[in-house]
Amino acid sequence: MAKTQTLSFPIRLPDAMQAEALRLLDASRIAINAILDALWPELDRFATDRSGPAWKQVEPHLLHTSGHGSRQVRCEMEQAGRILRAQATRKQVFLAILPLLSEGLIRPAEGTRPARKDYRAIKEQVRALRADREDADAFMAMTNVVEQACNCYLETGVFPTTYEAMQPAPVQEVAQLTFAGDDGMHAGQTYRARLSVAQCCDVQSRQEHKQASLWLKLRAPQTSGRWAWGSGVRRSLCQRRSSSILTRERAPRLPPCGKSEVLMGAAWRCWM
Repeated sequence: MAKTQTLSFPIRLPDAMQAEALRLLDASRIAINAILDALWPELDRFATDRSGPAWKQVEPHLLHTSGHGSRQVRCEMEQAGRILRAQATRKQVFLAILPLLSEGLIRPAEGTRPARKDYRAIKEQVRALRADREDADAFMAMTNVVEQACNCYLETGVFPTTYEAMQPAPVQEVAQLTFAGDDGMHAGQTYRARLSVAQCCDVQSRQEHKQASLWLKLRAPQTSGRWAWGSGVRRSLCQRRSSSILTRERAPRLPPCGKSEVLMGAAWRCWM
């Protein structure tokens, strides 16, 4: 049986930090979207040279930044850069499947039933194209891009001849911000975090376990619009699974922060 490893898990922020975190994410979303809009015409630049952090690839091509502070700007550039890199890869897939795009991938309208994608024809064409490849991910990526191109045909009546004609700038509708551009949990300039671990014993079962708590402080825009450090809040990690992961000897990597559903509020996601 294959072994699986948990790479990340969400921790719901305390109610006292919800408004502050959502202001941070809303401000970041606007800044990230501005970067995506500005650099979308230069997407090909992000198809190569991925040896370093994404923000270093973005920075030389930006004329203006959000002015939210150097490390916050780095995190915004990192998030936008990762999106642009992923889209540049997807554009390369589009160029590979471009010769496949024809009306043979579309099932014509029948009676009251409108024209639609021919999934069997799509799979056959993609399978023939990647006959010399064994990568299952490549097959899924090609299939997905072909289906997107077919959707474009069904909407406009013509197949796209460029990736940009099919895919608009992928601006964020729901904010997500990575903190990978900052200096870590203890020296960060966008967030500070500290993990505390205590040995506990269950009274009924008399079984010992470790209980972890997370202290977190964010630098975010205040209600006045000025960016400042908020007051730190401690969150007890009641779930033993989360506590056991956090208390391993291996330290967690820089976590991203993302906005989940409105009813869930803002969530903190730790990547191991």
